[in-house]
Amino acid sequence: MGIIENAKDIAQLIKKYNDADLYQKIVDLRDEIFELREENLGLKEKIKNLEKDQYIQSQLTWEPPYYFLKKEEKKDGPYCQKCWDENKKLIRLQDHKNGCWSCLACKNVVVDSSFQQSEQQDCHDPYEGWMSR
Repeated sequence: MGIIENAKDIAQLIKKYNDADLYQKIVDLRDEIFELREENLGLKEKIKNLEKDQYIQSQLTWEPPYYFLKKEEKKDGPYCQKCWDENKKLIRLQDHKNGCWSCLACKNVVVDSSFQQSEQQDCHDPYEGWMSR
């Protein structure tokens, strides 16, 4: 039997003896137990998320201008540096095939060492005209 069930049983016993003050204290105690239980669940969830972020951070490799995730002998990515550093979200960058990469989440645009400006595509506005393609 759990602590909440015990508090309910005690409240029912006290109710039989018509002690309103004691009954109210037990009800208040039960409410505090509920609050502590909710707080405990929230803290457990926060710890779980922090552990997940810590694990991901340990697997990330910074290769300017983006991150890669190490998976055994392979690299997965690239991922947006801004989204990870600010929000701990791994958002895959979109390749525009000329060394220009963009993030659909934060709209950040980065270029790597293979960047070549073309007349058809301006890296600073990679989404321009996407519906016409």
